[in-house]
Amino acid sequence: MAETIHQEALLRLAERYVWWTKPDMVVARGLPRLVVSVMELGTWEDAHELLDIVGPQMFIDVLKAPPPGIISAKSLAFWHNRLGLEGEPPKAGRRFT
Repeated sequence: MAETIHQEALLRLAERYVWWTKPDMVVARGLPRLVVSVMELGTWEDAHELLDIVGPQMFIDVLKAPPPGIISAKSLAFWHNRLGLEGEPPKAGRRFT
């Protein structure tokens, strides 16, 4: 039952924050794209609902390697501090090789 509730919440959040892709595809492809979108655009309630569902490690993993061009330096710094991580937050931006 809890899994169904979590699945419904993930689909609702995917529809709200990754609106250009079908919610079931967002969830099926893995949650980092949803997590980074909620970290950047989410309300306090939605972000903490997702944090409760996926756990802090998923948020930390996204912080360690943020997709380029999606999350701002301000959001990176906020979540770095919110999750109690030490050191400097990662830099936002695109990398060219």
